[in-house]
Amino acid sequence: MRDEADLEFPGEVPVASWRPARLFPQSYPGDCPAFSYLLRDDHVLPLVVDGSSSTHHVATGGRRPVADVLRADGACDLSTRTPVVAYGANRNPATVHVKLRNYGAGGPVPALRGRLAGADVVACGLHGQGYLYGELLLARDRVRDTTVDVFVLLLDDDQLRAMHDSEGLTSGMYSLAAVPGVRVEGVDGPVTPLAYVANERVWISPELDSPIAFSAVAASRRVLPGMSARQVLHHAIETLGIADAVAGATGLDPTSLADDLPKYLNGQWWYAFHTGDRPLAAYEHVLDVFSASMRQRSIPVRTLDQLGRDGLVIPPDAAYAPGARFRWGALLSGR
Repeated sequence: MRDEADLEFPGEVPVASWRPARLFPQSYPGDCPAFSYLLRDDHVLPLVVDGSSSTHHVATGGRRPVADVLRADGACDLSTRTPVVAYGANRNPATVHVKLRNYGAGGPVPALRGRLAGADVVACGLHGQGYLYGELLLARDRVRDTTVDVFVLLLDDDQLRAMHDSEGLTSGMYSLAAVPGVRVEGVDGPVTPLAYVANERVWISPELDSPIAFSAVAASRRVLPGMSARQVLHHAIETLGIADAVAGATGLDPTSLADDLPKYLNGQWWYAFHTGDRPLAAYEHVLDVFSASMRQRSIPVRTLDQLGRDGLVIPPDAAYAPGARFRWGALLSGR
């Protein structure tokens, strides 16, 4: 996370300036602003911290307090919002924009820069939208000295519901948990926001004998090998020896799967989303091939297991209403 003094704040930027991984799977996890921001309608407005009050201001149009902008929009204030850590695709404002629209929510979303020590973002499994998705890795033996950049999204109740739906919380892809130790721009001391953690185990490359971090996610003192989404997908296909199985099922060229498979899967995912019909059998076969192969080499203890031992996992029946103790105002007052 760069110091604010080093940042140049643009004006209001169209959200289309960023490419969401849900539409451009090869770009996962996608670019993100170098500053805290407010997603408002179809635009991204940079936020800056007022040094005298530690409050966030919109850095355009006279530097208005973000609380005033939310109030003018008829949106709920910061204190009643629920903070959720964005460490993968959700760092990208266009991804948040797409998810809220697709799952029936709207309104402005403040996104605050943050850091999490003893963590990294690594490849976990193949998402149906065409990329190896990221997991928040907290295994101390591998990321003890690493600090990863994150954002904290401050969501109203309907936005929280939409983000849960988009993450497949009810289908079992992710669980909701509280993650301690997150340091947020403009806040003194660490806070414990919520985050989505995978129900799968993190994949270990059989060639590198290590998880693989996403190089697009900034981190300091990273010790894990880092790759782009395309590179890690190609690496997985080659090291798992599944190119022929995937090409045989899909009819794609086995020599260009890292380029063509994301588009193939993404198209089938969106077809199913928009029509309610099942995707092609080959689509589900490819997901099964990846899942079975990747499970042969994985970290035994999931992030979900680690947080569960500390009582930090939110039960499924409470995830959509996690309670007042997880409101932003409560987290700040309880530090």
